[in-house]
Amino acid sequence: MEDQSRIFGRRKSIRLKIICLAMYTRFDKMGRPADQKPCRTVNLSLGGVKLQTGFPVNPGEVLDVSMVLGENSITFKGTVIYVNPSRDEDFELGVSIREIEAADRIALSQFIYYFNPYSESDKEREIED
Repeated sequence: MEDQSRIFGRRKSIRLKIICLAMYTRFDKMGRPADQKPCRTVNLSLGGVKLQTGFPVNPGEVLDVSMVLGENSITFKGTVIYVNPSRDEDFELGVSIREIEAADRIALSQFIYYFNPYSESDKEREIED
């Protein structure tokens, strides 16, 4: 049986449950980088990412998010959709991707496809086995 806890299908794109280190940059009212904070991903999709951090942000804030996925470093600009306290006194942020370079989108797509337990290549391997 396939591990259904790894992906969620409620949204348009596959949401992959994956934990990796990331950084986000906040901006001041003039649009200048104000501070940079560490975080980690909880899940990831082509539409957004859920982050966990020890530092609060506000819904509606725009962040630059950077992370390493496999052999690729990707960066995107995203809008904080929600902020929830998590069990361990951290915060979970839902960040919607609003701007991403083409090369970063390709790297993100390839990473999600590679780790998607429902990808066509996996189905083909099961049939061949």
